[in-house]
Amino acid sequence: MVDSQGMLGGVLIACALAIAGCTSGDNGITLDSARKTATSAGASPAACPIPFDVSAALPGGPAVRPGKVEVQASKTTTPAADPLAAQREQGMTGLDAAAGVSFECDYEVEGKTIHTWLVVTPGPLSINLMAPQIAGDSGMPIAQLGDFVANPPEPGKAKLTPGGEVAVGRVPVDGNGDASLFVNPDGVVTGDALNKTTESLLSQIRL
Repeated sequence: MVDSQGMLGGVLIACALAIAGCTSGDNGITLDSARKTATSAGASPAACPIPFDVSAALPGGPAVRPGKVEVQASKTTTPAADPLAAQREQGMTGLDAAAGVSFECDYEVEGKTIHTWLVVTPGPLSINLMAPQIAGDSGMPIAQLGDFVANPPEPGKAKLTPGGEVAVGRVPVDGNGDASLFVNPDGVVTGDALNKTTESLLSQIRL
């Protein structure tokens, strides 16, 4: 969950400053629409505000049941001048320091839980906020994490962690903004199948 991201995400924010902070495309989402969707949904909506069809994205189209949903929006729309200092000295969360919005939606498949997490930020920080979760869920050594975060996939594409058990996809954004989708399928799919599933989910995102 976002609250557990802590200072590690802030430390890795420095890596993001060299990454382009906006993308564009006819099928991209917008920062404003993401924030409006998060605000309208509230913290614990009954259904995921992102219209994912997880069954269609998975090989074989298994039965899928919706699970826990958590939505968060930063208290401000303006990123902190120094996000790391804002977390360390002002006690801000990583999401507030980056002025982002977050959508976490779980899905139950064959007794396992597929966790999806969409983060949208004004600057190129979305994947950085995911860094602790990426490391924790994949077992990736911290030494490799900085390089992974500093080299995100192209918009519409996914990138697997070493071992192929967790994926991060980059969401096309119209105008200013940056967005990433984290997928931990709990072993339901791995490797190339996870890559294809994540890219299918990316193509379904509409805000």
